This record gives sequence, structure tokens and C-alpha cells, in this order.
Amino acid sequence: MTVLVEAHPFQVVSEANAELGLPLDTVVISESVSIILEPREVLPSADLRDLWMSWLSGHFALLLPPLTAPSSRSPASREDRLMADTTAFVRGAFERGLPDEAEAAYVQLQELARTCRFLLGRANDLLQDNQ
Repeated sequence: MTVLVEAHPFQVVSEANAELGLPLDTVVISESVSIILEPREVLPSADLRDLWMSWLSGHFALLLPPLTAPSSRSPASREDRLMADTTAFVRGAFERGLPDEAEAAYVQLQELARTCRFLLGRANDLLQDNQ
């Protein structure tokens, strides 16, 4: 069975302009993560993988700054260590880029999408705490 995927355009945010206070569109982020994690029998094309990587890049540019901002918790809190490790993982993945081999690239995209989903949940928790 072949699954056709229609790539919808998402506005991609760079880390440089993420500080503009753009609203967090949880629906768009959730939808794009769901698209990437959708089970498929055929590996996505290189162009589609690149598009997904750009989506995730924009999502992380929005999600990471508020989640990694200094907190009122103790400096060595478990939460802060988790965010520091997650940030290091994400930044390392984007610095290295996608592997050349299609299956490895797709697996990396899935790992990043799951991480994005986790961070979206943490961002929603943070928003709820601040209301």
C-alpha cells in the first residue's frame, strides 16, 4: 500500500527571529509532527525529508527559548538538566544535518519529531503554569 503525503506549507521560523514573541501554534506543530510520524510503507523522498527538517527547525526555534530560559528552580534541578540535554541533542542533530542514507535520515526525523512533541507538551505545561 502506498501512502500519498501532501506537504502543506508551514511558516518556518529561524532561531534568529524566534525571539519576536511569535505565538505558539500548537495545532500546526502537532499536525506536522503527526505527518512525520505517520506510518508509511515507502520512505519519503529526499525533498520531503528536507521539508520536514525545515518544519522541525522552525518548531524548535519557537519551543526551545522559553523552555531553556533560566528558571526559579534550583540551578541543578532535574528539569533544567533534562532541558539542557534535550537542547544539546536537538542542536547536535541540526548541526550534523540528515544522514545521506534515506532510512537513517527518516529515523532521525522521527526522533526529532518525537522530541518536538515532548517539548510541545512541556511548553503547554509552562503556559498553563503561567496563567
